[in-house]
Formats: sequence, structure tokens, C-alpha cells
Amino acid sequence: MRKLLILVSICIAVGTLWACKDDASSGMPDNNAAAFVIKNTTPVSTNFIGNGAQWGGYDIIEDWTGSNDFNDADWAKMKKRIDFMRPPFIRIMIDANWNYTTNGEYTPEKSTAAFHNMLQYCTDNNITVMFGEWGHQFIDGDRNNINEQWLDRSIQFLDMLINERGYTCIKHYNMVNEPNGDWSSTNSDYNLWKTVAQKYHAKLVESGLINKVQLAGPDIAVFSDANATNWITRTAADFGDDMGMYEIHTYPTKSVVNGSGYMSVLEAYRKAAPAEKQIVMGEIGLKYYDADADLQDENQSRIDADKYASDDSNMFIYDGFYGVDVSDAIIQTMMAGFSGALVWDMDDAMYNQPEGNNSKKLKRWGFWNILGEEAFESAEDEELRPFYFPVSLLCRYFPAESNIYEVELPNRKGVRAVVAEKGGEYTMAIVNSHVVSYPDINIEAEVSFDFSGVSKFEYISKSDGSFEGDTDAEGFPIPCEENINIDFSNYNINVAAQSVIILTNMQ
Repeated sequence: MRKLLILVSICIAVGTLWACKDDASSGMPDNNAAAFVIKNTTPVSTNFIGNGAQWGGYDIIEDWTGSNDFNDADWAKMKKRIDFMRPPFIRIMIDANWNYTTNGEYTPEKSTAAFHNMLQYCTDNNITVMFGEWGHQFIDGDRNNINEQWLDRSIQFLDMLINERGYTCIKHYNMVNEPNGDWSSTNSDYNLWKTVAQKYHAKLVESGLINKVQLAGPDIAVFSDANATNWITRTAADFGDDMGMYEIHTYPTKSVVNGSGYMSVLEAYRKAAPAEKQIVMGEIGLKYYDADADLQDENQSRIDADKYASDDSNMFIYDGFYGVDVSDAIIQTMMAGFSGALVWDMDDAMYNQPEGNNSKKLKRWGFWNILGEEAFESAEDEELRPFYFPVSLLCRYFPAESNIYEVELPNRKGVRAVVAEKGGEYTMAIVNSHVVSYPDINIEAEVSFDFSGVSKFEYISKSDGSFEGDTDAEGFPIPCEENINIDFSNYNINVAAQSVIILTNMQ
């Protein structure tokens, strides 16, 4: 048993922790006991795309390493980690000036080898990619005069990627990142975003690419409230079937995710979108403000102490509790009927945030920093961070085309659960964000099914900032128990404080 310890800590009071053990109880369960009841008669989602991460960027890799691609060792390391995750869904965003234009001329050869190798990897591994552009361009800065030449070149580049390069993984396209924000190129102007997106859709139709790529949107940024649902309803009214998939981003606080507020926000956006359309979480990560001001201060203190961390960083990626919180958020998106969720993000080295003359200020949000040794003076920075453990399992064992089922929850603070089924195989994910452990909770099902040959994974955040969980020599999660046969009339489970449990018989 290998315990991965991360030497960054934050004081969180944690109740009694259980080591992984045989959870089957003897005798029939007490009818008055708390129970998880799998509601497997009607799925909450039947057209599931899957969970994954934001991947991409690396636009200035050559400035950092002298090469426009990773070395063989880094590629092997990164591919092995993503292979383990088996993410069904990935988001990749580009910028025209970095990828296919130079001084107004169309120069697609400038896009990096790393970029093309990423798309080839996704194609080879049948990963659905939501592709798109960060912002849009205007003629002479006139916001009412859209640069049609830019749109034409964007379509030309997309056509090259799909029809010439054969990157058939690209299935969805979102035009303009977070258009409801004042940081966006649209500066929160819905009508401007609508005009750009409608023009782009028309060009998808004209080029024939509409048969391969569907428009996704509106790609709005949501933090901890439902104040922007009008973007969803207006999009539905203005685009109709031209909007192939709905998509939002959320950056809630820890207190909102761990409480009851986040679920109500998710349900509001799911309800605002047309029932027959998929809605996905295009970015998901936690930020700290309001009730989490103490964490905000600690996060900034850590940023200040790290010469490579930009102000847009979550420094709790090094702590065990972030794995619990982000898993809690992902599980809630599935509970609310979303068709997938993408963590922000895969790798620190994807994006920088220049500050003054320093181009090495990283947005630290990743599972790792693949260029830690080559460009940032730290081979240790390339190691897996704690939240990779539970999130990789929520990608791997919630595959595309799963049916997602609600779980009636026990009356226990901080506990949530969801179930996936595909081809007669099942995964159950349980999270407990509270500081109290709960022993002997029954697992039941409305309609019994064969849940045998089950592997159990357990991740427990510890008060010293580390986590407890079984891993192999490379840091990949391994089951703490295998070949469990779950009898729904006679099975109890212990749910430790600050923990994530995965029960699965999927291969």
C-alpha cells in the first residue's frame, strides 16, 4: 500500500478516518438506517458525453524549451496519464494569432507540433473534442463591424484540421470564450456574441462542416449563482436547432459546492436549456471569496511565495481536500442532468499569464506541470497532484453513452452520490465533503441488478494536506478492495470524512 503525501498543508478538522476494509455487514439492514437508494428506473441523463479536462494551449512552448513540441519522455509520461484517465470528453481552445494568422495573412503552418499531436491523440482514442476560439476580432476595433475575413479563415483552418489532417475527434465548436464577462472580447454584449455565433454557424453550413461539427454555446461564465440563465433562454429562442449543445462554466466557492447552493444553480441552468438538448460544464474549478475569504488569503499567500504562479492560480491543487471538493462539484453536475463536465485544467504548462516582462507566470490549476524540469527548475513539479486520483476515476468509469441515475441520499450532511450504467456494467461514486465520518450506510436499489465483481477505490483527504489512497508505483489509483459482490439486501458501506469512494465493475 503506497500512500502519496503532499507536503503542502491546510488546517481542516477531520473526523475519524477508516482504512479500506471489508464493508459487508452480517444480517439484514435496519429498515430505519440511513441508505443510498439507486433510483434505476428512469435515468436523469441518457445521452452522456463524459467527464474530462481542458487541454491545450502550449502556444509559447518554443519560448520556454526551444522546441514546438514536447520531448519523447514528456509525451510518454503525459499520454500514459491520460490513457489511465480515459477521458471521453476534452475541450481545446485556440487563438487565431497563435495558430493560423500572421500580420493578417493565413499561416496555418505556425500552429505547434504539440497542438497537432494533441488532436491526433484525441482522434486515435475516440475522445470527443469541443473545439473553439478564445475571442473574436473586429475591423478597426469597430464592435459593430465583424471581421468576415477572420471568420472565413477560422472555417478554413477548421476544414484543414478535419478534412485534410483527419482530426475527426472535433465534434463541437464554441465561438468566443465566456461572452457574458467584461473580460471577454464581447464585453458581456449578448447581441454581439449572437451575431458572431450566427455568422459562424452560417459558414459551417456553407462549407459543409455542419455535417461533422455542431455549434456549442453560449459558453457563459457562472460563479455561484443563477443570474445568467437569460443567456440560455435567449440562445434557445434565437438559435433553435442551430445550437447543437449548450455549455456553461462554473467557478463556485468551496462553501457553495459543499452546501446546498451549487445544486440549485446547476438545476436552474439545466431547466433553462431545452430538455431535448445536451448541456455540459465546459470548465469547472473552485475559487475562494465571500465565505471562503480565509482560503482566498491563503491562496494568495501561496501564489506570492511561488515565483512561477500567476494570480490566476488555485494553489490548493497540492492539497488533498481539493480532490474532494472538485469531485463533489463533478458529481453534482451529473446529478443535475448535465451530460459531462470538464475540469480546469489538465496541465499548468498550457497557459501563462504575462506579468511585466515575465512570461513564465503559470496558471496553476493542473494535474501536473509537464515542463517542470525543462522550463521551471523543478522535476518534482511534473508529479501528479492529489486531485488527479478521484477525478481520473470520474473520467475513466463514467464513459460516454452511459445512463446516469439519481441516488436517493441518506440524511447525512455533505454526502452525495450518482450511478452510471453502460452495457450492464455499473459505477457508483460517493463523496462526503463533511468533517464527520458515517459508518454502516446501506446501499439499496429500486430494482436489483447484478453488481458483482466490483472494485472499490477510496480517496481520503487528511488534515496535514496529504491524502490517503492506494496507488501504484507511478501514482495511478488502484483498488483497495476487489471482487466485491454487492447484495442490495445486505450491504453496508463506511463513508469516511472528506472522502471519495468509487465502486465499479466496469473494465
